[in-house]
Amino acid sequence: MSYWWLKTCVILNGFCLCFGLNRDEIIFHYNNTYKYNEPYTVAVSKNTEYIMEFGGDFEAYDTPARVTVASDFANQTYPLFITARQQKGVFSWQLPMTVQTLNGLEKFTNISRTLCPHNNIFSEDEDTCHMTSLNTPIVHLTSSSPDPISVTILVETVEDFYIKLNTTTNLTSTPSQPKYYFYPFDQRKNKIVDMATPSERKKYLCSGEKGLLNRNLDIDYGWLSKPKSVILMIESDDDICALVSIQNFACPVFDNERDILYDGYYLTMTRRGGITLTQDMFPIGFYIVFIVKTSDEDCSGQSISNATLPKMAQYFGWDDKVSVPTNDGRVKSFSLRVIETISYREYMIAAGTALGFFLSFYIAFIIVIVCQRRRRDHETLLPPITPHDNSQVSFIRPTLDGSSGSRYCAGDLPTKTDGSSSSDTDSDLSTVDDVNTESNLYLQGNKLCVANLSRCRPRVLSARSKMYLWNVLTVAVFYTLPVIQLVITYQRLLNQSGNQDLCYFNFLCAHPLVVLSDFNHVYSNLGYILLGFLFLIEVWNRHRKYVDVNLGIPQHFGLLYAMGIALVSEGLLSAAYHVCPNSMNFQFDTSFMYVTSVLCMVKIYQSRHPDINARAHATFGVLALIIFIGLVGVLNANFYFWVAFTVLHLVTCLVLTFQIYYLGRFRWEGAVIYKALTEFVRQPLAAVTPTHCGRCVLLVIANLGNWAIAAYGVTQHSRDFASHLLLVLMSNLFLYTLFYIVMKLLHRESIRWYSWVFIALTYTVWFSSSYFYLDLSTNWALTPAQSRQNNKVCSLLQLYDSHDIWHFMSSTAMFFSFNMYLTIDDSLSHVPRGDIAVF
Repeated sequence: MSYWWLKTCVILNGFCLCFGLNRDEIIFHYNNTYKYNEPYTVAVSKNTEYIMEFGGDFEAYDTPARVTVASDFANQTYPLFITARQQKGVFSWQLPMTVQTLNGLEKFTNISRTLCPHNNIFSEDEDTCHMTSLNTPIVHLTSSSPDPISVTILVETVEDFYIKLNTTTNLTSTPSQPKYYFYPFDQRKNKIVDMATPSERKKYLCSGEKGLLNRNLDIDYGWLSKPKSVILMIESDDDICALVSIQNFACPVFDNERDILYDGYYLTMTRRGGITLTQDMFPIGFYIVFIVKTSDEDCSGQSISNATLPKMAQYFGWDDKVSVPTNDGRVKSFSLRVIETISYREYMIAAGTALGFFLSFYIAFIIVIVCQRRRRDHETLLPPITPHDNSQVSFIRPTLDGSSGSRYCAGDLPTKTDGSSSSDTDSDLSTVDDVNTESNLYLQGNKLCVANLSRCRPRVLSARSKMYLWNVLTVAVFYTLPVIQLVITYQRLLNQSGNQDLCYFNFLCAHPLVVLSDFNHVYSNLGYILLGFLFLIEVWNRHRKYVDVNLGIPQHFGLLYAMGIALVSEGLLSAAYHVCPNSMNFQFDTSFMYVTSVLCMVKIYQSRHPDINARAHATFGVLALIIFIGLVGVLNANFYFWVAFTVLHLVTCLVLTFQIYYLGRFRWEGAVIYKALTEFVRQPLAAVTPTHCGRCVLLVIANLGNWAIAAYGVTQHSRDFASHLLLVLMSNLFLYTLFYIVMKLLHRESIRWYSWVFIALTYTVWFSSSYFYLDLSTNWALTPAQSRQNNKVCSLLQLYDSHDIWHFMSSTAMFFSFNMYLTIDDSLSHVPRGDIAVF
């Protein structure tokens, strides 16, 4: 009896052990009959685990499986662990998924993951020949919860996993349900993804019949016609912040915010995103991963208002609070499209067209030179109507009292004959008595002529003018070299990190070439360089023919050379900036625009004030201050800075107004101000009545324009302070140029026909180009995601966008304006300087 009892106990214990009736044992439920696209609900606890093997239909084996697991009962204390295993790769995650946000921890109880396709048919790796063709993932569910947790699991195939060229794919995603798709380069234009061809290719690859493969399946393209890159275009109809990652053809595919930093490229977006991808970077194809972020901070910037702003700032609308509307549940919809970019042939056509356009200016210059020489040769063959007598040319400059004066100015008398450079750098070009006499006579209403303000020898004027050339060359060299080094570092960092938010490209029209991620925006600066060198040739051609015979406007060729060098430097620095444009290097793009505008204003002023003009070191000192102000404005353009700059702007305009009205002879001295106040009290009407009405009206208009610009800057308070500063300088340059032209006409001075052509072309091209400048395709003052909303496709020759057109037109406009300044006084070349008015 005891034997049978013992035998019965052993059998019962074995039965309990096998079927998990012991409370301390774990029961494993394994089943290999689970089907795709059917939801299953199971109960998991510390004593019950499930190992579920899914099998699908044969037609679905070419697409990966997507696992969705949901449970409202799992918590942080007893989470649910999910492990998905395939033949090549293991993936694991847990429920609930917790994410740290600004408002605390956010939990997600529904998670979906796409399993990396272990046997992608587009793979040409021979190791994959031994992979099974069956896609049967095994999902393991486990938890430490003492109570059963209800879990729902669904395994399905991914629809439209292979992206078709020129076809729109729509999808939705949430923070806990990232998705990704695969784009293969091996597909034909305007056709669906050919699944048969890669299958046959892989069949021949694995069988070793590569000759037959190359003969039957490969299509030979010409290197000029074969497309090497595509543009990925993504649209969305909401402002929810998302991450898009581009990863190479490999497993695993990273589909969470932390892991995407380690592979491929990634970018943030809200409503629009895009990137150009080349087959050199992704030989077979690339994965496109969509991840919805749990907060919008990375896309919208700071969402916390600045409580320290004064009430006046709030009155002007200075509220930094940003409100981004989002959908409930943070479900974001995407519209995905992949299109081909231009071929190498189209690259060459577009680049050659731009080069040919600017070289046509050289051809026109050569034609003009040839015509001038033929005309000169024809005139030398004709007998003169009256004999030319050099003795009739006067070399004596008139003084204010009408008597003949010395040809030499004070401080530059011919006492030095050793050629010392001290006379070349002497800044005291007239005595105090002469200055006071001229000032008093002018203030009394007497006319002032250029001869009164050009008493220095030509050699002294030339030496002073050359200082502008050497200063701008020095600044250009020491400014450009570190900039180039910095942007090369930016480009390397962009390539290595894959962070597309580093640079503010127009991603829908950023064509890579060699090491440049945005070739077209760099190349379009070619016009500044070519036209800058052409202007230098023009100045040199005039310089070698020029002889100072006390006729016409005294020429300052060093200043003209400096303008040409500034134009070339602007092209180099703008090209460097567009290697990786962002807020930290935007001043590289505008610095020499500041220099150019100031040099042009100095050139206009020097035309009528040769001796009393600002020296080169003072001019570049002012430019250094302007660039410093621009730098501070870019880094911290807060309310107080804008108020201080506006006050400085308006005070500067007031000072320059008095200087221009009194032809540079006004001095801010106590005696002068006291005298003006005394006259105002004694005779108020006569004191405020302008002596020179035409000049006064023009200056009032210019001041009203500056007041308008200042008011616009304070009310708009854009972060893009550098552009506002450029607007101030360029607007004043246009106004001063217009002032100079009107004053010439009021003094009955003629303007040559070709100068009128340059004037018309200058203002026409400038105002036309402003449209393309304002047609923003990027904006570094915003976040990268917000800037991408402005991205636009190429609009010219499939290679250039509106900003490239701005480069072309602005360089052409600057060249025309330089020629306008060069030739506007050609009609005075044979007029005695005593007959040329100062204004």
